[in-house]
Amino acid sequence: MQEEPLQELKRFCKSLRNRFKDPLPRNSALKLKRIVREEKGFKYEFETISKSYFYTVNFPENLLEKINHIPEINLKQILTAIGITFVPSFFKITDFECVEINTADLDQDTCHFFETFLIKGLGEFRYLQGLDPGRRVRVIANIDKEALGPASIRTSDTLLMLNGGGKDTIVAAEILKKTGQEFIWATVNPDDTRRKVIEISENKKSYYVNYSSDKNMHIDYRYAWGHVPFSAICASLGTLIAMATGLRYVASGNEVSANYGNVIYKGQEVNHQYSKTFEFEKGFSDFVKRRVSGDINVFSILRPFHDLQLASLFSNMSDYHSHFISCNREIRRGRWCKECPKCAFTAMALYPFVGPDGIRKIFGEDILQKTSIRKHIFDLVSDGIKPWECVGTLEESRLALSLILERYPELEFDGQKYKKTFEKIIIDFDKEKSYKKIIDSTQEQHIIPPGLVDKINMALPKKLKIKKN
Repeated sequence: MQEEPLQELKRFCKSLRNRFKDPLPRNSALKLKRIVREEKGFKYEFETISKSYFYTVNFPENLLEKINHIPEINLKQILTAIGITFVPSFFKITDFECVEINTADLDQDTCHFFETFLIKGLGEFRYLQGLDPGRRVRVIANIDKEALGPASIRTSDTLLMLNGGGKDTIVAAEILKKTGQEFIWATVNPDDTRRKVIEISENKKSYYVNYSSDKNMHIDYRYAWGHVPFSAICASLGTLIAMATGLRYVASGNEVSANYGNVIYKGQEVNHQYSKTFEFEKGFSDFVKRRVSGDINVFSILRPFHDLQLASLFSNMSDYHSHFISCNREIRRGRWCKECPKCAFTAMALYPFVGPDGIRKIFGEDILQKTSIRKHIFDLVSDGIKPWECVGTLEESRLALSLILERYPELEFDGQKYKKTFEKIIIDFDKEKSYKKIIDSTQEQHIIPPGLVDKINMALPKKLKIKKN
């Protein structure tokens, strides 16, 4: 996970480039200026030194009517939180020094939480753009002199399941179905893949929400790409839906593997998927309890599980195999790119459990035969920087490769990276120990409500029972 010399050189060159493209001292402020109600939802106005940019969020008419009945003071809190999750995408314009919040009063704990979210959420963007990943982003707001009490709302036991369209979402939904737990989908920016997941789940209840950014942001940029924390956006929009509809639970499908970063830079971990981590989940849940509503629980239903473990469970859900997409590059087009690290890890994680025929059903071909995929597998099982995608841990990747080589010895890695090279990497790997840890047990760190833990445990094998916290 340590920085490699070549990456260090690239960062140095980019830092020199940045002095011309985005001159120092880079002390600009981004303002979340106002949130305006519109016919179909809300318009967010953000202001830089000389220009305003807008995000819009649209809801179905029946949902918008219910949102209008939320107490205004608490509604401002969650609407502001949604606005702050949009903030990282603006850093492609410049590396802002602070964010000024004009849409709600906050408390010190909330300012600190969102500062942490911005610093760590922007870590990958800043690291790869030659910027300082540890630079503070101050969140400036009027501080409440009196503590704001969370709204008390009447809730039902129904759960709101955030729909990402990938295998983790599917495993979460199928676990819920086995428990008999009633749930409704929440689908943000729906596409064909996410709609297909809903269809196959045979649970057609879903709230659909759309958001869009200002096209001018993609014109006025200094950095070629930015960061969009989609998981954080979904969590905040899901919380608003739960408030409006009286749902007690807002659940995502983020696993323990997301807690592990990609590289250590100057003592700081940089994590591609920070908004999927337990740290973010716990911080956001505390914010909701403290400032929005004490009756709503926000959590990940899959936090006790590893990514490879979920692949094992998903292997038995064959109805979804031809329809789910976990490729971030091509999910909007409803297909796999079959060239990226995410495709490589997904195939490697599933291969031990579905075999080559199952992989062909999912990808249309056995992509482990592709030279480009084998290169990514080499990167996934090596000690260098973990690929900048939502993939499993180094230990999970090595376990998956060990299982593939054991169960399919006829598989010839005869491309750029040879089978002997892979065997050398894992020769000292303790497969039995890792299998017990990753496949045959669950992790204790989670905030799943105790009542739901009981239900989930009834639907899982004994070895996968979750401990109550």
